[in-house]
Amino acid sequence: MILVTGFGPFGPVVDNPAARLARAVHGRRTGGETVVGLVIPTSFARGPAATIAAARLVGPRFVIGIGVATTRSGVEVERRAVATGDGRTPDVDGATLDRLDGPDVVASTLDPERLAAVLGADLSDDAGRYVCNAWLYQVARALDVPVGFVHVPSDGLDPERLLTALRWLV
Repeated sequence: MILVTGFGPFGPVVDNPAARLARAVHGRRTGGETVVGLVIPTSFARGPAATIAAARLVGPRFVIGIGVATTRSGVEVERRAVATGDGRTPDVDGATLDRLDGPDVVASTLDPERLAAVLGADLSDDAGRYVCNAWLYQVARALDVPVGFVHVPSDGLDPERLLTALRWLV
């Protein structure tokens, strides 16, 4: 089993390509594994909590979170997350985030270099200061399976490209 999460709508992003991708790969098989695609709320608290609960339920080999970065032109794999938020931008629940409890930096636990290579993506050291960053920070700390995060541009990512990459990670 592989768990792929994609954030739902938020602010100006009404049709989130991350959610579309999670729905598109749900139930598909790759590398002998079934993919569970889960759309999660763009919420500092509920997004990570839903992912952690789903992972504990399905027991995946690894977890990949997908989020949209409207300012990026290509697909990027995040190497790390940081404990700080911007403190200003509310999530879908109206909450903001100044700082998460824990270390200043949390590394992706799914080898980001390998994920980027098989996905044909760039590497990034800046997961932002919004919900994507908080998701990677919290989920990587909470689970005992490898966890990675991928930012996609506004035009999304071809589901077949993701499925091919997942096959190489199994």
